[in-house]
Amino acid sequence: MKEADMNAKYEIELKATKECLKQARDQRRATEASQKRAEEAQKSAEDRTVVAETTLAAANSSLEAGVADNEKSLAVAKLELEKVKAERADAEAKVVEAYQDAFVDTPEYQDLAQCLMTVGGEQLVERIMETHPEWDISFLREAPADAHTSEAVPIDNRDGDEGPSCADP
Repeated sequence: MKEADMNAKYEIELKATKECLKQARDQRRATEASQKRAEEAQKSAEDRTVVAETTLAAANSSLEAGVADNEKSLAVAKLELEKVKAERADAEAKVVEAYQDAFVDTPEYQDLAQCLMTVGGEQLVERIMETHPEWDISFLREAPADAHTSEAVPIDNRDGDEGPSCADP
């Protein structure tokens, strides 16, 4: 009986060992499958990283090129603005000069100047000289109050009627 008991015991141990081996094989297969999935996920992540890095490099390159283009455009625009400002200042100076050349020596201007001085326009003359120093109206200060021109200059009242000039009594 000893031998039969031993055989039964070995049979039980053999079944247990086979079951243990089967579980170990299943576990190894599951581990290998899990490892394979992890390797595939890692490879996929590496591939996506390469794609993302390539895309990022292209975007940075494009951005840098765009920034450089924008900086160039901004510099050109600033130069153009400065040029336009200079042209405008020159044009304004020419307008003032042309106005002075065309109007200062006319009898109408002289009459207006005298009119301003006779009706207390000294403060107005001072103010004009302060706000527009480029206009040469300093002679108005020295103009005698009774130096009206003989020609009267009509005043436009904006309603079409001509009013009296300062030279009118």
